[in-house]
Amino acid sequence: MKKGFTIIELMAVIAIIAVLMAIVMTATANSIKLSRSQKASAIVHCVQQGIETYRAQKDEWPGPLGSSAEDGINSNDFGNKDLYELTAMQVRQTIRAIVDETVKGNPLIDISGLFVSRSPGENNQNDYGMDFWEAVRGTKRSPRKMSVSEMYFGYPETSTGHFRRLRIVYSIPTDSMEVKTQ
Repeated sequence: MKKGFTIIELMAVIAIIAVLMAIVMTATANSIKLSRSQKASAIVHCVQQGIETYRAQKDEWPGPLGSSAEDGINSNDFGNKDLYELTAMQVRQTIRAIVDETVKGNPLIDISGLFVSRSPGENNQNDYGMDFWEAVRGTKRSPRKMSVSEMYFGYPETSTGHFRRLRIVYSIPTDSMEVKTQ
């Protein structure tokens, strides 16, 4: 009588390992998507709070809208003349005004949680972003340091992790801004 595994026993062990690996991989993928989604929500909340704090302190909107909120507003796709979506450049200027104020010593926003990229983060672009401090200091993977003037601000897309820019919608009747994901 020989000692050892039969082919059937070996195949059963391999099948069990494959099923366990599938369960682990699915759980890992779901947790990554959930963490990206939570990071996006946190970034939106943080930027929203920064905009509202800036408005409360200075009695004007940060960035291109400034004290005259209707200046520089672009057309919208909402079918509502009272809602306007800021362009990518206007969003960049708005968030940059908050970041600049924070860097000067007026803490309006937790800049360490911001997600940035050198690209505008439109849906057809597949660039990855990085945390604010990684961009400022540089990393082994991306040694070239980034200045605030080069940064686009956004969030990691849930499914792929690609950088996507934040959207800001301005409402004329309520004189308010709302930060959203794409």
